[in-house]
Amino acid sequence: MTITLGAFRVTDAIRVAVNTVLDSGRLSYGPATRHYEERFANMHGCSYGVASNSGTSSLVVALQALKELHGWADGDEVLLPAITFVASANAIVHNRLTPVLVDVDPVTYNINPWLIDDAITRRTRCIMPVHLFGQPANMSVISRIARKHNLRIIEDSCETMLATWNGRPAGTWGDVACFSTYTAHLLVTGVGGMATTNDNRLAQLMRSLVNHGIDLTELPNGEQYDPSFLARKFRFTRIGHSFRVTEIEAAIGLAQLKDLPAMIEKRRQNAQHLISRLQPIKHRVMLPHTHQAATHSWMVFPVVLNEGSKWPVMEYLQKHGIECREMMPLTNQPCYGFNEKAYPVAAHVNKCGLYLPVHQDLTTEQLDYMADTLMGWFNDN
Repeated sequence: MTITLGAFRVTDAIRVAVNTVLDSGRLSYGPATRHYEERFANMHGCSYGVASNSGTSSLVVALQALKELHGWADGDEVLLPAITFVASANAIVHNRLTPVLVDVDPVTYNINPWLIDDAITRRTRCIMPVHLFGQPANMSVISRIARKHNLRIIEDSCETMLATWNGRPAGTWGDVACFSTYTAHLLVTGVGGMATTNDNRLAQLMRSLVNHGIDLTELPNGEQYDPSFLARKFRFTRIGHSFRVTEIEAAIGLAQLKDLPAMIEKRRQNAQHLISRLQPIKHRVMLPHTHQAATHSWMVFPVVLNEGSKWPVMEYLQKHGIECREMMPLTNQPCYGFNEKAYPVAAHVNKCGLYLPVHQDLTTEQLDYMADTLMGWFNDN
C-alpha cells in the first residue's frame, strides 16, 4: 500500500469538459479558459483572473507587472518568508530583484509579521507573504505594514485556496495573488497557475506578459480578449513569456471548481482526525495549528519534531508506504547562499520538519494507519 501526497480522480464532469474542448478543435486560449478565469477569480473574491502554465509563472508575471507599473529598479528588494518553496525566491531573482528573507512564526510557519519592519530598507518595494501549506499568513498586520511603508503585496497562495483571514478571502488582501494547480495541490490540472486581482490595469499587463508581451492596445478594454487578434497583428511592447495554458488544463480545472469547497472541507476533517489521533505524541512533535483568525485549506499536514533529525522518521514512513516530504527548506539551498543561522525558526524546521498527506480521497483506515505508523516510530525511538 502506498499513501500518496496528492489525489486526482477523473470524474464524469472532467471527461465531459475535456471532450468538449477536443470536439471544438481549439486548444489555444478560448471559452474554457475565459470561463475558468472568471469563475476562479470570483470564488476568491476578485474581479480578474489570468491563467498561466504554473504558479511560478504567475509569480513571475505578477512581479514583472508591478515592477513596470511602479518603476522598480533592478536590485530592489522583495520580502518573503524563510520557509517557502524555492519558486517564490526564484520568481524574484528572475525579475532581477533581491529576495530578502524574514524568519517565520514558530507555530504557523508563515512569515512572522513582527519581524517585517526590521527587514525593510530604502530599497524594499514589496512583501510576498506565502500562505504556506493551506493557511493564510497574518494579513491584517502585513497589510498595515505595507500601507505604512507604501509597499506592494503579492500573496503567494500557491498552496492555499478558499481560506480566509479575519473572514476575508486569502488572495484579496494584496495587489495580486498567485495560485498553483500543479499535481498534489488542492485543485489539480497537471500543470497550471492563476493570478487574481481587482486591478484591471494589472490584470491586462499580466495577460500581456503571459502572451509574449503583446501590445496592450491589442487587448480590448474588457476583462478578456479575443485571441483571434493573433492572426491579425503581432506587436510586442515589452519582453514577455510563453506562459500560456491550454484549453484542456482550463477544462480540467473548471470541472473541479464546483467540487472544490467540498474537497477542502474533507481535508479539514481529515486534518482534525489526524490531530486527534496523534495526541499521544504531542509532547514530542509540534502538531499543526490553525490560527484563530484563519481558516485552513490543508494542502498537506505539517509535523515538526521537538528535537532530533527528521530523516529517520521520513525514511520509516516511506518504508511503510507513506509519502512525506521536507517542509519547504529555503535558507539552506546551495543555489542562494543564505545564512541559515540568521533564521533560527526556519533552521529548526529545516532540521526537524516534514509533512504528510491529508487529501480528500484518504479513507479513515488510511488516516489511522498513518497515525499508528508515526506513533509507532516514536514508541520505538
